[in-house]
Amino acid sequence: MRDESIKSTDLFKFDYFKCLRSEFAKSECSICIDLCPEEAMVFDRAKLTLDTSRCTACAACMGSCPTEALISEAFDPNRFVIEFSKEKNRKISCKENVPCIAALSSEHLIAMALRKDSEIVCDLAHCKECSLNGGNRVLETIEKIIEEAERFLQISGSTKRIECQRELLDDAPKAARRGLLKRVANIVGDMNEDDTMAELASLGGEKQPLRRILLKNSLKLEAQNLSQETAVGADFSFVVNKRIDESTCTNCQECAMFCPTEALTILQDNTGIVFQMGKCIACSICNEVCKPGSILNDGAFDPVEFAFDRMELLVKHKLEICEECKVAFAYRGGEKVCDRCRDFKENFSDLFTMAKDIEC
Repeated sequence: MRDESIKSTDLFKFDYFKCLRSEFAKSECSICIDLCPEEAMVFDRAKLTLDTSRCTACAACMGSCPTEALISEAFDPNRFVIEFSKEKNRKISCKENVPCIAALSSEHLIAMALRKDSEIVCDLAHCKECSLNGGNRVLETIEKIIEEAERFLQISGSTKRIECQRELLDDAPKAARRGLLKRVANIVGDMNEDDTMAELASLGGEKQPLRRILLKNSLKLEAQNLSQETAVGADFSFVVNKRIDESTCTNCQECAMFCPTEALTILQDNTGIVFQMGKCIACSICNEVCKPGSILNDGAFDPVEFAFDRMELLVKHKLEICEECKVAFAYRGGEKVCDRCRDFKENFSDLFTMAKDIEC
């Protein structure tokens, strides 16, 4: 069953079980669909899948996937981050060491910047004329992830920066894309595999994407430089702070049940919800499943809370037993009747009218 969930070409894979759009009916994620230059991400019987006849394994969509459901056989971005931090080279280029800068995410760029002694440089000189850049979508995506990574570094209090090279240098490589993935794979294969694989293995075992754990570990290396202030209005595509309106929350707990990374969890006594911003991937599934709209996004961002997975209690209820259905519910005062029974009585009160009370 697991093997059947993976659609693949010789160099590229799509893991159905990791995809938010495939696994969660409430998700409307379409990032890879909008970005793919070959329109290889398609719907088959209402489920997102990879059209292997169209996919060219360019990897331009890979960095956009919040759950790492898109996988290149020739290029592992998490492995690249670890190895890049050990090299003297500080340039990221589709002509040298990556299939496309869009194969990396904002989180990857932040992690690389934090681990380097000097600024990293993103080579954008080839992007505008690239065959993958139809409608300028790939270049716009790359510029967006660089801007977001820079903003995150500034808000976090880091002095590390990311530079952009937009002009073609005289000595710049002019290799065509033909054979590039094979060359990148050879470069990665020549790196210190034992140390890298050991570090990657140490990141596993959780529901979070590896790049998220890699980012938080990179932030911890800079812990002494992290800002102690909470930023307001921090809007990132890969993480969002949450709060819950206690006055409308019914303690149904569906937000935590459907959270793909367990950023939202239920208190052991079932009386409330705890949130860890460091695990949130901003998928918005919790917002969608919450029927009363009690889950709200909050623009506040604390780099220390994010890096160290600090828990925040979002809501805690007092539970009482409903006098009608005898089930525990979040009690907010007044009559000890749960919202479901109260609504039923109000909407279907005519069903309880006795025959003797009906006027003839």
